[in-house]
Amino acid sequence: MRAAVRHRFGRDDLGGLRIAIQGIGSIGYQLARLLHQASAELWVTDIYRDQLARAVDAFGATAVAPDEIYGLDVDVDVFAPCAMGAILNDVTIPHLRARVVAGAANNQLSEARHGTALMERGILYAPDYVINAGGIIDVWYERRGRFDRDAMLRHIEGIGGTLSEIFARARAGGLPQDRDLGGGPPRPRRCSVEHEERHHRPRPTVACAVGTL
Repeated sequence: MRAAVRHRFGRDDLGGLRIAIQGIGSIGYQLARLLHQASAELWVTDIYRDQLARAVDAFGATAVAPDEIYGLDVDVDVFAPCAMGAILNDVTIPHLRARVVAGAANNQLSEARHGTALMERGILYAPDYVINAGGIIDVWYERRGRFDRDAMLRHIEGIGGTLSEIFARARAGGLPQDRDLGGGPPRPRRCSVEHEERHHRPRPTVACAVGTL
């Protein structure tokens, strides 16, 4: 998310940003906690009222109904989908009042063409298969037979650099951020972690952002 904020707003800190989080379960709640610690202003929604109430009490977040998170009464800086997939679609995209979409949900675009729809509205999209690749990186390091926590963390820290490269290349090519970029490398979600580990350290590249999520 910091990489997306840096690219869109030219700043590294998240203090004072308005961020809407869809889904306040285990992942969304931890995101809200970190954003609260960074002094961001939060709007949250969830279908489970107890989880919603917990976030409101803990972080002073503003709770809204599930359908209202797309078209809030105020403009927000970042929309963070952290629940179901396919939530960026023909119905929701026209109502989004955010300049950045950066969240942990899988398969956020309902169809491939919705990446173009976001671009046409001037909304920066952090591809889900890159921004949430930390989970699959962790799994791979745990299953390779010799868990190296420091190597895993270095690998995960490279996600921000990968996103920055994707944003820059998409802007230069006038393409949506979820498309293949650079004329040659395969689509990021097709690259294996083994390939990245062998050929692209110390940090992931656009071609091997890692995502299989």
